[in-house]
Amino acid sequence: MKGEDKPLLKLMDGSENRFIIPVYQRNYDWGASQCRQLFSDLIDIVKYDRPSHFFGCIVRSRSKGGRADEFLVIDGQQRMTTVCLIFLAIYWNLKRGNIEADDSKLAEKIFKKFLVDEYETTEKKVRLKLNKEDRAAFDYLVDEGEGGVFAESNVVSNFNYFYNSVKNLNVKIDDFFEAIKRLIVIDIFLGNDDDPQLIFESLNSTGLDLTEADKIRNFVLMGLSEDKQEEYYTKYWSFIEKDCSGKDDLDNFIRDYLTIKSPTGDIPKFQDVYPAFKSFADGKEIEPIMAEMKRYASLYNRIKSARIGDASANEIMARLNYLELTITYAYLLGLLTYAEEHNMTQSEITEILSCIEIFVFRRLICGYPTNALLKMFATLHQQVLKNKKEEDSYYDVMVYLLENRKRTVVFPKDDEFRQSFIEKPVYLMRPKSRTYILDRLENGNSKEKIYVINNVQKGELSVEHIMPQTLTQHWKEQLGGDYSRIHEEWLHTIANLTLTGYNVQYSNRPFLEKKEDKNGFAASPLRLNKYISKFDKWTEAEMKERQTEMGKRALAVWPYPETSYKPAVKFDDEVSVYDEDFVFKGRKINSFTLTGTIYSVPDWADTIRDTFKLLYEINPSILQAEANSRDNVWITRENAKNETYIKKVADDVWVNTGNDTNTKVRLLRHVARLYNLAENDLVFSLVPIKEESEN
Repeated sequence: MKGEDKPLLKLMDGSENRFIIPVYQRNYDWGASQCRQLFSDLIDIVKYDRPSHFFGCIVRSRSKGGRADEFLVIDGQQRMTTVCLIFLAIYWNLKRGNIEADDSKLAEKIFKKFLVDEYETTEKKVRLKLNKEDRAAFDYLVDEGEGGVFAESNVVSNFNYFYNSVKNLNVKIDDFFEAIKRLIVIDIFLGNDDDPQLIFESLNSTGLDLTEADKIRNFVLMGLSEDKQEEYYTKYWSFIEKDCSGKDDLDNFIRDYLTIKSPTGDIPKFQDVYPAFKSFADGKEIEPIMAEMKRYASLYNRIKSARIGDASANEIMARLNYLELTITYAYLLGLLTYAEEHNMTQSEITEILSCIEIFVFRRLICGYPTNALLKMFATLHQQVLKNKKEEDSYYDVMVYLLENRKRTVVFPKDDEFRQSFIEKPVYLMRPKSRTYILDRLENGNSKEKIYVINNVQKGELSVEHIMPQTLTQHWKEQLGGDYSRIHEEWLHTIANLTLTGYNVQYSNRPFLEKKEDKNGFAASPLRLNKYISKFDKWTEAEMKERQTEMGKRALAVWPYPETSYKPAVKFDDEVSVYDEDFVFKGRKINSFTLTGTIYSVPDWADTIRDTFKLLYEINPSILQAEANSRDNVWITRENAKNETYIKKVADDVWVNTGNDTNTKVRLLRHVARLYNLAENDLVFSLVPIKEESEN
């Protein structure tokens, strides 16, 4: 590798130079702000006669299997492309007579020296070959000087900005061109022995410009010949990108893909998706991985767009997407792949999705944290397959696993769910959640649906407080002397909420007016309002009656699922180190899982020693500091008096394990927090308690 500073145009000048943007590079994505800044910098060079302006690095290498005059742009395509767009803007303004130059040959110089290879005899060759997504638009600009059918391309929009800016330039075009000649870059040329991937990673180590997916695309394609790059991009990666085209979708998809490929359901952190992928792909053929990713990406797109099966399955999937339950995607990728491979019926898929919806919603209503579900969903599919025998239904096994979870991943039973549902201030939940609730209460499983979610989004329906948020004198008199308590206790609960298209008209009018108005509850086609319309007043008594009805309705809409599955062997209890409610006393341990890897251990003492050793390898200074601290009585710098209970972690760290089980767990919890471990980064697999024999 060698590098030198030089004017950008010296690098780009000459008929012998042609620059190719490899297909693994992201598309041209400079926006208006970057273009305005560069244009402003060029104007300042003219105004203040600045001798030079640093313009970053250009990293290039010889094209494998290509012509001697062809160079791959490893880094710097955004800057080179933008300068070429400025050249095109100058060229077409000069050609169309919008501006004049002192140098009568300026347009020709720009066109032949920097844009087009004049010595190419077979066909006109554009010097800068962009990747496939941008190439057609750029080439069209070279030919026509306008966007044409590529009007929405970022290439075209930036050209238009520069074209208009050059057209209205308040300095001489010759001076402006001279300013471009003063842009200085560091030209880094890679030799045959240089590793482009390592250099690329080093240059982009801050991660400010590239997504994890950008880095992965570079990783899988960069080391291939140009022909293979084109082939694999066209055959695989372009489809992956199109199927995962939403904001952050591609990063999220690859994270989910790596999760389902992990034997232990290890979930990479968002900022670690690229190194996790490198580790996963190490020693493997790239093409089979890309082929598999393409297949999963297609499935991911179907999940995102709720096109996974028949109408019933798609309807449930649409509701899960509306609630933004992306924590389920890794599980769904595994499930739906399995369903296709094993000809699972549409009815069973629908049944499974319905159970997932009920499970997540019941937990939401009961106030259980969603972060506990990340690891659970990451491993659920694998656990089902691990415990499912040929004669067992996938659904039955899955339901059993969900219903027998403990602590933070509990499946709330009917009594807990019903009580939480009727007491919860539903109106104060996030808008999507409350709209979802009212949609499901209105429609249930009826085939004659009123599309509440769509109508709320369009503003045609809104949530209505039957007893208004601001009480008039009439309402106070109707509620009675205890109106203040009643209002505070019932206002935002489901008993006092409904849907209407006439919220403004209803306002805080008396109940009978809301009911008997021509657009009132009695005339409403909504099922929710037909029940309300049977009352002639709205007091605490009516709200209690409706509360009971809503509780019954909730149990019917989100029923607790039944299963006939009975495991041959009772499962281990899996408990997070952070589960402070769990009683560890008297419990024996089989293994622990640290950041996705399972380690078998005979007892708690070895659990501490092995966990500490693994954490010490990650960052020794944390445990060293604890060993030096006078506040910590369990971790020391040297072997202490009782060798029976002292376990060696490293030469300078020892741990005393001569304490009860609860204290051992508290010590592990303390160190887990020091290392900033997540909820499921350290999990214990405990020997199940023997069930009492039946008399």
